[in-house]
Amino acid sequence: MARTPDVAMKRELLDRVVAYLAEHGLGDMSLRPMAAALDTSPNRLVHHFGSKQELLVAALAQAIEIQVEVSNGWLKRNPKISQANLLRRWWKWLNASPANLALSRLGLEAATLEATHTGLAGDVRADQIGVWRTSIEQRLVDEGLSPEQAVTESSLLKAMFTGLMVDLMATGDRKRLTQALEVGLSRVENLLADLAAR
Repeated sequence: MARTPDVAMKRELLDRVVAYLAEHGLGDMSLRPMAAALDTSPNRLVHHFGSKQELLVAALAQAIEIQVEVSNGWLKRNPKISQANLLRRWWKWLNASPANLALSRLGLEAATLEATHTGLAGDVRADQIGVWRTSIEQRLVDEGLSPEQAVTESSLLKAMFTGLMVDLMATGDRKRLTQALEVGLSRVENLLADLAAR
């Protein structure tokens, strides 16, 4: 069934909001400059999304959805891809364009900025990390780790990946960081291989 014009317009506007935030960040986000850059009005943004905080929540959810769609595309083409190889794909994707890295940066920025600065509730901020860690955890259980091991290993993998992203944004040193990623991923691959050999 086709979307109604209003729903389609809202989705298109939300995609533009996400692109704007990816480029400009969340720190000093204000409706008036955003509306001007998007060739719309603050009233139209409020009409579609409510308050500034509601707009940010919708944009962050949309940024995650965009990335989930990317991941789902890889999984559809290769359903048996390992978690380690999926993270390698993510690293390659992040490094493929500044826009990809900027989109992923939104979640990190939302998670790390003080709630008093953005107005984002704690659960919204936690979701920026938790949604990815939970996915990694489930895939590691599917690959043979116990649920207890998967909690720890998914936390380590997510923390490693997040740290590498921050370092990449700060330094741009892809070669060094890719080598570090391989060391971290090899560790979990060896752990899974040891479990499979028992």
